[in-house]
Amino acid sequence: MHAKALPTVLIHHEELADLSSWAVTADFTGPVNACSDGPLDVHDLVGTVAAQAGREAVYRTVPAGEEASPFSFDRHHAMSNARAKALGFSFSRTTG
Repeated sequence: MHAKALPTVLIHHEELADLSSWAVTADFTGPVNACSDGPLDVHDLVGTVAAQAGREAVYRTVPAGEEASPFSFDRHHAMSNARAKALGFSFSRTTG
């Protein structure tokens, strides 16, 4: 992972399907972002997976410029779901 891993947002595939179904029947036009509430960084994600597996998380930091996990970001990779929420969709919350 990057030395300073920054957060991103994720969504569960079932929630994405619910959002898609809602969007095709809703009365609006234009895009909405698909992401659960609450950003996670790679430490949060790996810690959650390790806890579910009953194991301890192991981290390895890569030198600057080298390849890291696809879930480790060295720049912000988050988006807002505010428009979808304002239009009436309720998102779940990720935890870190």
